[in-house]
This record gives sequence, C-alpha cells and structure tokens, in this order.
Amino acid sequence: MKKLVILLHGYGSDGNDLKGLGEFWAGSLPGLRYASPNAPQLCEAGMGYQWFSLADITPQNRQQRLSDARRDVDQILTTIMQQHDIDAAQDQIVLVGFSQGTMIALDILLRSQYNVIGLVGFSGRLIEAPTQAPTTTAEVLLVHGEADEVVPAQETLNAQAVLNQLGISCQVMIEPELVHTISAAGVEAATQFLIERFGWEDEDEDEDM
Repeated sequence: MKKLVILLHGYGSDGNDLKGLGEFWAGSLPGLRYASPNAPQLCEAGMGYQWFSLADITPQNRQQRLSDARRDVDQILTTIMQQHDIDAAQDQIVLVGFSQGTMIALDILLRSQYNVIGLVGFSGRLIEAPTQAPTTTAEVLLVHGEADEVVPAQETLNAQAVLNQLGISCQVMIEPELVHTISAAGVEAATQFLIERFGWEDEDEDEDM
C-alpha cells in the first residue's frame, strides 16, 4: 500500500513553498511519496498562483469561487495520482494545506472519493460543509496562530465544530502570538500526526515487543 502526502500551498505562492516539508517527511518517513503542485491559476496579485480569486471576495460569493475551482483541482489530483502510480481508492493519502490550500484540502476531504486518511490544515477555514456527513475514516489536525490577521483563528475553531458534528475527529492546535505562518511546533505536530495516521507508530511498537 503506497503512502502519499499532497501539499497545497497558499494564495500567491507556489508548490516550492511547501516542497521542503515534503522532502523532509519523505526523507525521514520510510516509503512516503509527496506531491507539491502549483495551484491552477496565475495569481492576480502579480506573483505565484491561486486556487481561486480573492478579488472582491465576500462571505456570500466565497462558496461559488470554491465551486468554480473544483474542476481544475480535480484535474491536478488526477495528474498526481497518475504520476505517482496511486490507486486513489486503496492507497493512503494525507492532505496538507496552508491558508487557501487548507480551504481546498478540506473541500477535497468532504466531497471526494479519494482514500484520504488524514488532513493537516494550517491557518485556514472551512468554506462549505456538506449537507450530509461524508463516508470517511480520516482524522484532521488544524493548526492556527492566535495572532493571525489574515485568517482569524476562530475560523479553525468553527471548522472543528462542523467536522466533529459530521463525525470526523478533529484536533486543534492554537498557537499563542503566532501570525499567518507555519511554525516549527506546527511542523512537529504535523509530523507526529503523519506517523500516527500512516501507522508507523504501530510498526515501532511491534518492533519493540
């Protein structure tokens, strides 16, 4: 069974932004593959890429922007599955997102049929909840800086409440004084989450017995 982490970067960035995380995990966790694609649209801000436009965005039109992005997102995912020879229904997939990438990751988890077993979301929000609970065994870790002025930390707490209501286990880590970024402590928590979700922790325990 193959293990794949897909990293989804934030607005105005590109796949290289989170590539270092993928390289770190692939180098320290046996057999792990990773993909860190560019978002599908050139960013309107003049550099990097975007998953959807933020121009004149409001709470009212945000869901439509997300909906419009899904076709391109699905094409990127299909390409990744082919490149890494992944059986999307059988192999294990964990999504890791930052900011707008977290919004996309949460949407993938809640609407797709991929075998997503876990999701780590930094500094994001849940844009749209499904009308009925999805069938998933995934667990979620959401990390957010308390001093984030781009996406308020309350958005992570709101997402946790919705996910728990849907029956999806969601842990939250709110970091005091942290702004809109990923900290070393956040990476450490994400690494432990990957170890647990992919089952390496169980393997270590078996070896110790």
